[in-house]
Amino acid sequence: MRIAILSRNKNLHSIRRLLKEARELKVHCDVIDPLDCQLIVDGAQTRLLNGAKVVPDYDVVLPRIGASITDYGLAVVRQFEVQGTFVINSSRAIAESRDKMRSLQILASSGIRVPASVLTRHMAGLKKAFVHLKGMPVVMKVIQGTQGVGVMLVNTPISLASVWESMQGLGQDVILQQFISEGAGRDFRAFVVGNRVVAAMMRTATAGEFRSNIHQGGEGTLITLPRIYQQVALKAARVLGLEIAGVDIMQSHDGPLVLEVNSSPGFEGIEKATGLNIAKAILKHMIAKSRENRRSRRGQYASSLWDGLEKGTGQLKVERKKTTKKAAKKISKKKPLKARKSVPSKKVSKKKV
Repeated sequence: MRIAILSRNKNLHSIRRLLKEARELKVHCDVIDPLDCQLIVDGAQTRLLNGAKVVPDYDVVLPRIGASITDYGLAVVRQFEVQGTFVINSSRAIAESRDKMRSLQILASSGIRVPASVLTRHMAGLKKAFVHLKGMPVVMKVIQGTQGVGVMLVNTPISLASVWESMQGLGQDVILQQFISEGAGRDFRAFVVGNRVVAAMMRTATAGEFRSNIHQGGEGTLITLPRIYQQVALKAARVLGLEIAGVDIMQSHDGPLVLEVNSSPGFEGIEKATGLNIAKAILKHMIAKSRENRRSRRGQYASSLWDGLEKGTGQLKVERKKTTKKAAKKISKKKPLKARKSVPSKKVSKKKV
């Protein structure tokens, strides 16, 4: 089994943990920097280079792409996909989850509750946003951002207009979201691997901070996630097409709200909070999905080969008919043929000449 992890820094906690668990499982695992890759697309010679060398074949690839290199990183992931390599998570799933507005659209259209959100580029739209967001304060988020970076709490209409204009001047589109006062400073992180929530923690913000992200100083605590929250987390990951995801959920008076879904979730905080081995769960899932994918591809190849032979000669089609129950019943009703008795040959006398 050969695995590749796409990451710019092999010294990150998550990468070191994955490499350690790969050695424990006796799995070959390489770390490839996406920015060291060159993509060559020219028909039959389409290939991927790492430096000057052609990237070898891998059974499965795990992208761990930072937000700062999203576009180039996704191009590398797509190249692996085009060449037939199995990837967890897919380029499409990463792209849709990384775009906060797009992910909210997908989640809401699938019946998953999210905070009321507004995206606008006009001051008139900004004024109308107050109606939809139920007044001040409001949360402002950049379209792409992770670990709580680019998330602000704005308390007055004047400060909102000022910050919004500044962000527009920097070429940054921002989302305005309803502030959920009853859940402020606390949320739940559900770590999804495949069709299971393998770990969950409650994140609590530090005093005077509304963001509960671990990277912003939040504290993680082991919890048993209520069943309804687990179902919401699994559905959120599924509708976005993610095999591995960190789903952030907030408690509200109307039930659980999904804040966002992370396609490359860090797990240092949740491993410390829960004592669970997240890295091993990820690798075991990757190995299982890779083997499942390999069996599926072999089955598809055998099926296409069979169909091709049928169309080409018609011989295999005839053989199939002979194995049907109806044909077998007819054969069983036929009387067995009696063996013919051998007839002794007559001796021919030689005529005298």
